[in-house]
Amino acid sequence: MHIAVLGATRNTGKFFVKQAIAKGGIDITILVRAPESLTYTKEQLEKVTVVKGNALVKNDVTIAIADADIVLFTLGARFNGLNTPADAGVESEAAQVLLNAIKEKRADRPPRLIMVSSTGVGSAHDVPLLMRPLYATLLRTPHKHKGIAENSIKGSGIPYTIVRPAFFKEGETTTGKYRAGPDVRGYTITRNDLAHFILETCVIKGEYLNESPSIAY
Repeated sequence: MHIAVLGATRNTGKFFVKQAIAKGGIDITILVRAPESLTYTKEQLEKVTVVKGNALVKNDVTIAIADADIVLFTLGARFNGLNTPADAGVESEAAQVLLNAIKEKRADRPPRLIMVSSTGVGSAHDVPLLMRPLYATLLRTPHKHKGIAENSIKGSGIPYTIVRPAFFKEGETTTGKYRAGPDVRGYTITRNDLAHFILETCVIKGEYLNESPSIAY
């Protein structure tokens, strides 16, 4: 199995790559703008293929996903409190670049796309009532662009899984104790447990094909 990761520099993408390396038996390619900024160990880097490039440049993406069975898409704007992030819209723009690359070079054998989105995108059914004001204010702009990316992927005809995590809490412990499914509603999840769900359930078991599960504690 070969997995390409867009967004492996930090957060969920980084945790996923580290867990996949530890799992073994998975070929991993990561696309990064600045390989020198990666915070992996030397031993971990020896087990991945690093492609220097930009997720907004189609040729770079084409190279990174050339042999991938699965593409994990974890890109997102950096949270900036009440201010609009400088990279707002990166989700929707990069998703379209990825889809174009697949349609032009991988139309005969498209990889499965796994996108990390968020609860509350498109509908508040998976957001607890107490959290809805927070989502409607602080997360309005990034959720708008995640929604555009989701719709583009769903409408592409390419096999997908869109994972919608609850609000991220700090902590790097992987508990494996969480709830996931189309009707799950909860307050928080850590990025490590999100990565664990993607690896063990979506990738290894192949579950939630063409579905959009939410995940929370």
